[in-house]
Amino acid sequence: MRDIAIVTMIFGCVPVILRYPFAGVLVWAWISVGVPHQEAWGFSRSIPLNLIVAAATIGAWMFSKQEHKLPPTHFIYWTFIVFLLWVTFNSFFAQDPHWSWEFWDRCWKTVFLGLFAAAMATNKVRLHALIWVMVVSLFYYGVKGGAFTLITGGHFHVLGPPNSFIGDNNCLALALLMALPLANYLRLQTQKRWLSIGILVSMGFTVISIIGSYSRGALLGLAAVCLAGLFRTKHRFLYLALIAVLVVPAFQFMPETFHERVQSISSAGTDESFQGRVSAWEVAFYCARDYFPFGAGFYGPQRHAIYNHYLPGEIAHAAHSIYFQVLGEHGFIGLAIYLVLIASAFITASRIRKMTRGVPGLEWNYQMASMIQVSLLAFCVGGAALSLAYYDVFILNVALLLPLLKIARETVAEKKLVTDPNLKTGISCALPAPA
Repeated sequence: MRDIAIVTMIFGCVPVILRYPFAGVLVWAWISVGVPHQEAWGFSRSIPLNLIVAAATIGAWMFSKQEHKLPPTHFIYWTFIVFLLWVTFNSFFAQDPHWSWEFWDRCWKTVFLGLFAAAMATNKVRLHALIWVMVVSLFYYGVKGGAFTLITGGHFHVLGPPNSFIGDNNCLALALLMALPLANYLRLQTQKRWLSIGILVSMGFTVISIIGSYSRGALLGLAAVCLAGLFRTKHRFLYLALIAVLVVPAFQFMPETFHERVQSISSAGTDESFQGRVSAWEVAFYCARDYFPFGAGFYGPQRHAIYNHYLPGEIAHAAHSIYFQVLGEHGFIGLAIYLVLIASAFITASRIRKMTRGVPGLEWNYQMASMIQVSLLAFCVGGAALSLAYYDVFILNVALLLPLLKIARETVAEKKLVTDPNLKTGISCALPAPA
């Protein structure tokens, strides 16, 4: 039944997509972020649903006269292009190109979706729709995982959909962590009290799900998000009280096995799991050094042949860090471009916040930039111990800053013209030069 429902729903959207191309972007993002077909167990997994939706969306977009064809040109846009060109070029020189091209195919499609969404998300409604899709897609697992944790007493790890980027408990926890600030943005924007309360309750279940994942990296990211939220909110005492009411009892609710895992953070030097991460980081560095300037290619460092070349007899591990993942796969140059992309995203979000702070009618713009920034912070902190460098929500978050900045600039410029009519008519306001 799940397969029939999912396939019927997606194919039913195709006529709408052909009429309204942006609807295709929303469905495309839903399939990429929420991977709903992996929640079924039959034929829907073998159907290229994402490809069908993408083809319909691109076809409708090409023939549309209303839709923008390119995203706003900005440093972020060109950094995306340079990064994509670099990972494409160095895939020819990967340790095993046949192995790497498969993962390259997934990466470029994710970047393309992000830039495609940036080109078509030309107004507040469309930006909100994309945020809603990401939040609902992930909160499905967050609410379900939170309920599962409560029902089972926290004795089992919360897992994501199989055969996906977020199937692992650690990766799911990071994805949910990134969704929390975006959900808070929607809560701030809604004018319906019942919806605001519903979002808040869903956020609570999602926090419990993150804790129930047993992911230590996500717990550190959760702490960073809570700290960032403390500095961003105007109601700090209420915020601290809410955290005390939700997080503290959730930690106390968890069994002893959870607390033992959390306490292992302080003894990382002797923790076997952490030592495995350190070994993977060493291999990533060696790959960047020995395969200079290209790296070992997509997911190359975790191949047994390469891993055991540097650490004979050890079980190959994933990079367990977005930074070392990019370093080992794409070399020092690839990592530099990746870090520039992240830094430019933070700088752009700060610029939007500064530009729109206190501007009437742009409160939503200010809040969205703030929450995207916190979401990226969660990714950077939690991702330091996870291999999720090319995750869809990260790419979408960065890409959506492009139209957000454009809207902010145009609106602020229009308001300046309204408040100063001389600028609109071109009359100079300068004083005459002295005789």
